[in-house]
Amino acid sequence: MNKKRGLWWIFGPVILAFVMVTVLLLVPFSLSQISNKDIQEASVSFSKNVFKGETVKMQAFNDPDTHYVPFFGSSELLRLDTMHPSMLAEKYDRNYRPFLLGQAGTESLAHYLGMQEMTPALHKKQAVFVISQQWFTKRDTKWAFPEFYSPLQTVNWLRNITKITPTDRFIARRLLQQKQVCDSDFYANLITKIKNNQPLSETDQNMLIIRNRMLVREDQLFSNITLTNNWNKKVKPALKRLPNADNQSLLIKQADKFAKKQTSNNPFGIKNSFFKQRVKPRLKRLAQSQTNFDYRQSEEYGDFQAVLQEFAKEHTDVLFIIQPVNQKWSKYTGLNTEMYYQSVNKVKKQLKSQGFNNIADFSHDGGKKYFMQDTIHMGWRGWLATDQALKPFFAKGYQAPKYKINNNYLSEKWQNLMPTTNNLANFK
Repeated sequence: MNKKRGLWWIFGPVILAFVMVTVLLLVPFSLSQISNKDIQEASVSFSKNVFKGETVKMQAFNDPDTHYVPFFGSSELLRLDTMHPSMLAEKYDRNYRPFLLGQAGTESLAHYLGMQEMTPALHKKQAVFVISQQWFTKRDTKWAFPEFYSPLQTVNWLRNITKITPTDRFIARRLLQQKQVCDSDFYANLITKIKNNQPLSETDQNMLIIRNRMLVREDQLFSNITLTNNWNKKVKPALKRLPNADNQSLLIKQADKFAKKQTSNNPFGIKNSFFKQRVKPRLKRLAQSQTNFDYRQSEEYGDFQAVLQEFAKEHTDVLFIIQPVNQKWSKYTGLNTEMYYQSVNKVKKQLKSQGFNNIADFSHDGGKKYFMQDTIHMGWRGWLATDQALKPFFAKGYQAPKYKINNNYLSEKWQNLMPTTNNLANFK
């Protein structure tokens, strides 16, 4: 008897804790307590938990008072300078507020999976997608994929599949190339079925429902615990520096004033702090360092096609923004300008041929004064030019798109196509 009692004192608390955690994860009511202030902060926080989860995002996109719009992109979104879209939208009370989704390493595959958690926010809604040509390298650039991967995204993707499509099979193949997916027998087995065009069984679906419930509860508990203080530290000070009137001439004058002061220590038009910390210590080594860079052939073109398919599926009205590169810096590092423009043309062919016609192409503006903040990211004048594209897009409101998806853009033939004028014209 004493022996049994002793075992209970050893294992009982562990068993009770396990039961309590299981009940907590499976309860049928929401565990989230997210305020409007939390959502506001999350919109500029770049939190990985927010990106990987669904709770905060969906509460933002369901907000009846504030029209949050998903802005998909990567490291350029982090450049929260005074002319950033988040600052301008808040200062001048635009009819939208950017909810920034992305940071360094969030390329198309990560965005595609993230979209699976927020389909109601995309369905017949507007969105903005910022494209960086640096995503489209020949070698696989998914080094950052583990940072942004979420099992909840995978579960939602699997549950969203009603009829297996070429895009589903493509994504399944891409996921099975990622170590953290292959290391899970549960996900690897289900995804392998999709890759092989085998529908999931009723048992599989029931298991996904349970897994989804547990992961959602976990997301509700932890999604907003790593929020930054960007709103107070960066947004509020910027709002004070902006002109009171939403006047383009005044904004340009102010942008030039800031940019001139902040790009005074280098000949490349790069922000002083970035140049001092990231460039100057290795400036000599970087000379002619990009002569072999090539963005024309990449698996990323297939991943990007999956994103386009998702937008088409949800009838999302999307504005695509194509960033430039800093021309002075490109000349110094030897980046092949013709190659760069060919890669841009390839992206635009993929977009326009399928009906994605809302494109703000700034690829030729990298030599304009104060357009760039650093080597590859837009700055003061660049954000103002972006704002001039955003204004009419949101002013007209949602416009039902007419997309025509071509699954050939998922193929290795397209990924490896050299985008000469003739090759692009002949690709069907």
